[in-house]
Amino acid sequence: MADSARVLTQLDLAREADVPPPYVDELVAARILRPDGSGFGAADISRVRLARALLDDGITTDDLRWAIETMGLPIDQVADTFTLPSRSDHTFGELMAALGPRGEQLPAVYAAFGLAVPPLDAAVPADEEALVTRFLDVWSMVDDSPDVAVRAAHIIGDGMRRITAATLDLFDERGGSPPDRLRRGMNREESMRPSFVLPPVQKDVLAWLDTRHTEHEVFERIVNHMEGMVTSGGRAAPRSVDPPAIAFVDLAGYTELTATRGDERAAEFATTLSALASRVVAAHGGRVVKELGDGVLVRFGSAREAVAGVLELVGAIPDAGLPGAHAGIAAGRFVVRDGDVYGHTVNLASRIAARAVEGEVLLPLSDAVALLPSDAWTDAGEATLKGLADPVAVARLRTGVEIDASRR
Repeated sequence: MADSARVLTQLDLAREADVPPPYVDELVAARILRPDGSGFGAADISRVRLARALLDDGITTDDLRWAIETMGLPIDQVADTFTLPSRSDHTFGELMAALGPRGEQLPAVYAAFGLAVPPLDAAVPADEEALVTRFLDVWSMVDDSPDVAVRAAHIIGDGMRRITAATLDLFDERGGSPPDRLRRGMNREESMRPSFVLPPVQKDVLAWLDTRHTEHEVFERIVNHMEGMVTSGGRAAPRSVDPPAIAFVDLAGYTELTATRGDERAAEFATTLSALASRVVAAHGGRVVKELGDGVLVRFGSAREAVAGVLELVGAIPDAGLPGAHAGIAAGRFVVRDGDVYGHTVNLASRIAARAVEGEVLLPLSDAVALLPSDAWTDAGEATLKGLADPVAVARLRTGVEIDASRR
């Protein structure tokens, strides 16, 4: 835990904020920092870091003093919204050396997290040092190959960057920033309140969702593993074939839409599609793997569930005020890696989706014959698909046909 009551000297503050000591004196002279008789407080670290970030963007110390005194810039309140760093005991170079051979991974891990790689003489807060060390420890237990920890850091860093940027974009778009609220006539306390409340709420929601999603993923893997064990051990009859499936669902005419109605309107459609797809797909036991701007890539544990879910989604898209959609489904095994999916099944579904027209859902004819009743589809002939040597016979799903996804 950070000690908010600890006292820092000028050299302590400069070291932990990673600035030259004379810069601290400059901020004191401008009355941006106001040390008491004993020295500086831990909260001054965030104030110095914020002031330095502004300086790096061309906002001088004199500009900052003017904004605080004349325009009421609430630098103290802004800085106080961030968690105070703990005391720094080591530099980045010392941490690398203490980690031994694994220390060589540290710059790549920081970069993968989406953070600037600190200089070797930069101070590393104790809580950050402990957390990074634990991160490297656990991934070295899994696989001590140098790239594994970097890949894990990239997954977390990329996800957090997207969450943070999109959240703050929405916050600013809807007028949550202090300047916007001040312009609407609110006092300083009212204008700052969302900025104070959002960070701890965001932190708690992310921790809650991490627990829920981790539990779901772990339980699902245990169940699947146990099913395989008891089946191969002759303790349970294997299920009839209903393989997993991949589907691509794309909005029709999205490129033209962007050109005629603008990027902002197209982005609104993409957001609506994402929310709709997540709800409909989850109701059929599937999940959205990724958003593609003009569509979504989804996966299902069952091909019949994929057919039922994709038909419902394609039918619901126009009702949500979106352009019509088309889709392609392919059943079969695929590789799941770092949350993404790879393999022939994925490529086949993508190529088939590209051949579908608005309102149409296509899948290989062999999948339709093996998995669905004859009244659920029609033969759509052979299609020459990009990247595949031989033509593929495809089937067109009929709308309004009930698919018994429970039949395996």
